[in-house]
Amino acid sequence: MSVTPHDLAFMLLITAGLLSLMWCVKRLSARFGIGPEVQRKLVHVATGCTALTFPALFSGPAPVIVFVVLATVLLLVLRNTNLARLAHLGSVLHDVERKSHGEIYLAVAIGVLFFRSEGQPVLYVLPLLVITLSDTASALIGTTYGRSRFAVEGGAKSFEGVAAFFVVTWLCAMIVLLLMTDADRVNVIVLSLAIAAFCALVEADSWNGLDNLFVPIGAHLFLASHLDTSPAELAAIAAAFIGTILLVQSVAHSVKISSQAARGYAILMLLVLSVTQWQNAILPAFAIAMHLVARRTRPGVSERPDFNLILIATGVALAWLITGEMLGESAINLFNLTFAAVGLAFAGLALEGAWRFALAPIMVGVVASAVWISEQNPQAASWFDLGWPVILPALALPALAGMLKPEWFARARSFKAFGLSLILPMGIFVFKGVLA
Repeated sequence: MSVTPHDLAFMLLITAGLLSLMWCVKRLSARFGIGPEVQRKLVHVATGCTALTFPALFSGPAPVIVFVVLATVLLLVLRNTNLARLAHLGSVLHDVERKSHGEIYLAVAIGVLFFRSEGQPVLYVLPLLVITLSDTASALIGTTYGRSRFAVEGGAKSFEGVAAFFVVTWLCAMIVLLLMTDADRVNVIVLSLAIAAFCALVEADSWNGLDNLFVPIGAHLFLASHLDTSPAELAAIAAAFIGTILLVQSVAHSVKISSQAARGYAILMLLVLSVTQWQNAILPAFAIAMHLVARRTRPGVSERPDFNLILIATGVALAWLITGEMLGESAINLFNLTFAAVGLAFAGLALEGAWRFALAPIMVGVVASAVWISEQNPQAASWFDLGWPVILPALALPALAGMLKPEWFARARSFKAFGLSLILPMGIFVFKGVLA
């Protein structure tokens, strides 16, 4: 769908309105001593509430995607510009003490939600309400009344803030589900509790403003997968998830990772299982396991290796999901090929001395697993040939790079591993899916 003149007019009006709001907030804060966190949340709420009107304002996903891209560029300009006036205006968003790129993540989340929710408004409205209202309530109550704090990556959060997030999310979920779905009353209550608990956990474990991305996208994927799930099944899923969280936390110390990182891995795997069949979680789990082994044998110098992996893995998984939907073909086999290659890159790093000879049988096992998984996936996912001649080159490059050039992976290990691992899958997508 194209971008109409009406779409362009609304883009200009919304941009002018939000910039005017930021100017007003900055002036008022100087006059009345409004703190940086309150300034930021005023703009946050205004942005979220404005985005809720997008289905009524814009003609389809295309103009929203274009607007999100332009808005992201503008936000980067406001953050990094050398122009004094624009830098002064942008300080409304990033004058808080903690490092955060939340406004950029929120813009990306809005675009993804709108694209994936066409025809199902509840999948857009509820996640956006959660990140707009619950996140604001959590931040304001946590900073004002928070006394019981716990450490997270890059700072600390309060249990009072998490409780506020849970309560507001539960109320928002019940109201929206009652008004916008035909779900049973009991189902609404149980599903609302599950969404509130899941989103509160994701928000508590997010860092650097990534809750603005992880919370709405996580809520959207969870809701899309379980909107029609019965209360008994939801209870079973919740029990299994809680058990998994307790398990990974109990072994976190032994594998030398933080409890927060362990929960992050569990949440990532839950979302993978929510979106696709169980066999497609095997290779992401393999990649995580090899990363943990490589951390012990070749630690590297990155400050936050686990959080880097969670971030890039989530981004790549989401990108393959959106790419497949834009193409009209499932990209799940390309997703699996990517994570198989990442796992082998970490395996190449992890193996030292005589253990390097084990890389060949590990690669054979991974190739066999990738072929088997592709055969179990729906026929619609096999729009390109995924056999040994395709898989071997895709896996050999990152595996050999990890083994022969381990010093190259000392910094930004996860980003480099994914960069190498995406070369062939992206080539397949471009030449088979776009140009064919």
